[in-house]
Amino acid sequence: MKKILMVLNYYYPYISGVSEYARIMSEKYVQEGHDVTVLTSNHANLHEREMINGVKVIRTKVWFKISKGTISPSFITKAIKMSKDFDVVNLHQPMIESGIIALFLKNKNLIATYQCDINLPKSFLNNIIIKVMDWSNSICLKRAKKIVVLSYDYARNSRFAYKYKNKLIESPAPIKEYHRVSVEKGMTKKIGFCGRIVEEKGINVLIKAFKMIRDKRNDVELIIGGDYENVAGGSVYPELKQYIKSQKIVGVKFMGKIPEEKMAEFYSSLDVMTLPSINTLEAFGMVQVEAMFCGTPVVASDLPGVRTIVQNTGMGEIAKRNDAKDLADKIDKVLDSPEKYIKSREEIESKYGIQHVYEIYMKAYFGD
Repeated sequence: MKKILMVLNYYYPYISGVSEYARIMSEKYVQEGHDVTVLTSNHANLHEREMINGVKVIRTKVWFKISKGTISPSFITKAIKMSKDFDVVNLHQPMIESGIIALFLKNKNLIATYQCDINLPKSFLNNIIIKVMDWSNSICLKRAKKIVVLSYDYARNSRFAYKYKNKLIESPAPIKEYHRVSVEKGMTKKIGFCGRIVEEKGINVLIKAFKMIRDKRNDVELIIGGDYENVAGGSVYPELKQYIKSQKIVGVKFMGKIPEEKMAEFYSSLDVMTLPSINTLEAFGMVQVEAMFCGTPVVASDLPGVRTIVQNTGMGEIAKRNDAKDLADKIDKVLDSPEKYIKSREEIESKYGIQHVYEIYMKAYFGD
């Protein structure tokens, strides 16, 4: 049994790619017999200490929030102090505190999981935030023993991650291995999206693409699942609803946050899943693989890291980033010949199963 400390800004019940990544891996480590503690920020008046599915969760007080991040001095001091009691410390980035934590860490076995570069709307304040984040993340990567990246494709296109290419280890994100469930389908074709309702997800592009499809055929509907209330950085839900109303678009349904026990049913009900993200804050897109586990093909943006899933599986199409016309064309292509894209569950599992990811991390943490 090893003692593992996971450090990240947000953790369950907050849902994002980073938080879900850490949660799935933490719970997997517990299942394999390890002692796991997650240190995170208390961003929503949650319990300071609790046990979640065998994982000890410690939350520190947040002084204030900047953009999508949190500022918590006690988070830094606690991470440094606690680190000496663990066999490995795994920092999940991007995280503004990561550089300071790495500089003073009392544990030399530091592993960085580098998820993505920071991208924010252009402004004087955001430019400063990006510079500080890049500086901090670079320090952490420099001091880390190993750096786990979602794909070499993303790392090569990162602003700085590839500078440390000799320390990079490629690992896909851990995926909840949903199973396809039997869902009665009617004549209407369902196009789906699931994720936070935020600007970088490109939902506005998806809705424009859907309007183009709907103008040609009325046997389609767009189902949008995802939280639009508890969202770091702010939700674009009101703007999307206003656009739909102004353009008189019919057939769009917002489902809100979908309970985990309903996710397999959601994916199985779709004819095509979409990931229309518009910038490199999206580095992988776990929902793509979750949908594929349920037998649903995907149309994803041509972004570093994101495109690799369709490329590796052949289970979908890749659309030009921020291009509603190309997205509409690719969705239409999948809807017209869905059987062309279906792959076996075993094929998807061999590339993206959680056991595969677990073995990669054990080697990164503790060597052969």
